Amino acid sequence: MTRFATPRFAIPLLIALGLALFIVNLGGYPFYTRGEPREAVTVLAMIHGQGWILPLRAGVEIPSKPPLMHWCAALISVAAGVVDEWTVRLPSAIFAIGGLLLAYFYVRLLFDELSALLAGLILAACFQYLQAGTGARVDMTLTFFMELAFFEIIAIAQGLTTRWILLYAAFALAVLAKGPVGVVLPALAALVWIAWERQWSVLKNFRMVRGALIVIAIDGGWYLAAAAERGAAFVHKQILAENLYRVIHSGSFHEGHAHPFYYLELALMAGFLPWTLITPAIVFGLRENRLLRNPRMRYLAIWCIVVILVYSLARSKRGVYLLSIYPALAAIAGIAVATAARQPHIIRWLRPVAVGFGVVFIGAAGGALTGYTMLTRSSGRINHLLISAGWTNPGLLPALIDQSERHGAWVIAMSAGAALMGMALVWWRLREDMIVLATAGAMACLVMLGNLAIVPAIAQATTLRDFASTARQIVADHPAAYLGGLNYDVAFYSERDFPVQVAGGKTPPPQYLFVWREIYTHFPPKARQNYTIALASQPTELDGAGVMILLKRNDPAR
Repeated sequence: MTRFATPRFAIPLLIALGLALFIVNLGGYPFYTRGEPREAVTVLAMIHGQGWILPLRAGVEIPSKPPLMHWCAALISVAAGVVDEWTVRLPSAIFAIGGLLLAYFYVRLLFDELSALLAGLILAACFQYLQAGTGARVDMTLTFFMELAFFEIIAIAQGLTTRWILLYAAFALAVLAKGPVGVVLPALAALVWIAWERQWSVLKNFRMVRGALIVIAIDGGWYLAAAAERGAAFVHKQILAENLYRVIHSGSFHEGHAHPFYYLELALMAGFLPWTLITPAIVFGLRENRLLRNPRMRYLAIWCIVVILVYSLARSKRGVYLLSIYPALAAIAGIAVATAARQPHIIRWLRPVAVGFGVVFIGAAGGALTGYTMLTRSSGRINHLLISAGWTNPGLLPALIDQSERHGAWVIAMSAGAALMGMALVWWRLREDMIVLATAGAMACLVMLGNLAIVPAIAQATTLRDFASTARQIVADHPAAYLGGLNYDVAFYSERDFPVQVAGGKTPPPQYLFVWREIYTHFPPKARQNYTIALASQPTELDGAGVMILLKRNDPAR
């Protein structure tokens, strides 16, 4: 596999893999989770002329993150002539593919070509990286520029480059993606590594004063403009609530993702799958070959430790916060596997794990083909299985049938591809580097299968897209509002800005109200008599819950 690790072969391979994983059917299904339309409404506001510094979400909320991802999506939308799921998700997909190429370029610069290709393949097939690369969220944009900064730091420190302007540009853009964390974590990792190695003399290579001026000019300019536009509300939302209060507790801020200290370690184990299962073999190989004697390897380890420790100390924790760790983990794993491929005695546990991978891939492919056959010939059995699992959403089975019929050839082809890769892992005595290639190939087949058939079916069964479009026609120019809180799906698909009505407030309710059915059922009987249900959505949860309704007042205020 060594000759395929040269740039001539490796770059097209990683790009092709990235296209398969992140681009295929990217816009083929509607928004169905809360996070994606929350970012999409900011893009919509930019396109609708509400400003590019800090437009309000749906005319109501100050965005919680800086606008770099939204700027990218807005520019793509301008070029495409429309704001839709594809244009809003595309920045994450592009930066995900870019992250694979960064891993290859820098690991090749710091180590060797085979390690670089393996690092790119491993990174591409991580669960958490796969998830972030197809979602309309800011995390992949942040990760791309943090990855660039992390790698550029060690390249400068080791005298391999003098691109200090690129480093500080990466810092500045990372901050514009999600805030100060974009510069704090790479800088802290650099400081720890320099202190550990006692390499204080390399500090002069970083031109810190000039670099700080670049970061301050770019980021400070935006923060000052945003503060001038939105005032104290912006300072509280983006500087205090989204940064300071997520690290230290404040009675004025409710941490929506509060978890115990050890939560992120478990999240990392899940997010690094399937490669988590070869971690013991990798650790054993690192010790056997004394790879950590290399200061560059120690930097990768410090990169991981600093990120996970900082986020573990914070009160607010989510698995996706660790996304910037995955390039370093992939690099470490790629280097260890490349070493094992040259010295097979180094990692003795990798081949048994590969057999396990193969069995799982064969089973998954067989399950997919069985499910496809049942959906197209005997859907009643599938319906019974769905009900047994508690998935009673009435739209799920028709959506699965629809997507299976629409992409049947791809379902069969991708299932066959995953099965072939699985059989190679089980029956062929593959070398360690080929195990990684086969695993990444099988993952690509299964991910494409999911992105073509399963995810679109779930989205089709749970989205509010059709409800919002119909509600827009019903409401027309009449006054309407959300009761209980802003709904981003309705805001995006209706392309209308509605205020939020506070229950029990002094403001008279408008003619139409958007409200969850669960809230409406708790209305006092007298209050319910004042409304007629003009429209109800399909369930937004797989268990049949989460119905949104449009209420019309029987006696609208004049």
